[in-house]
Amino acid sequence: MELKRSNTNDIEKEAEKAFDQIEDKKYETLLKKNGVKDIVKIGLVFDGKKVTSNYIE
Repeated sequence: MELKRSNTNDIEKEAEKAFDQIEDKKYETLLKKNGVKDIVKIGLVFDGKKVTSNYIE
């Protein structure tokens, strides 16, 4: 999971960037190494009280 605060008015684009960071930094590597098979990747972006997400199972 990657959490971000929006720095722009395009909160959807920021959610994509949060998800891309999960992919780029391979956050799931240690989980897979320890036998975890079901991994959900979630990028959340906050803009005040608004929240947008991007995820994949």
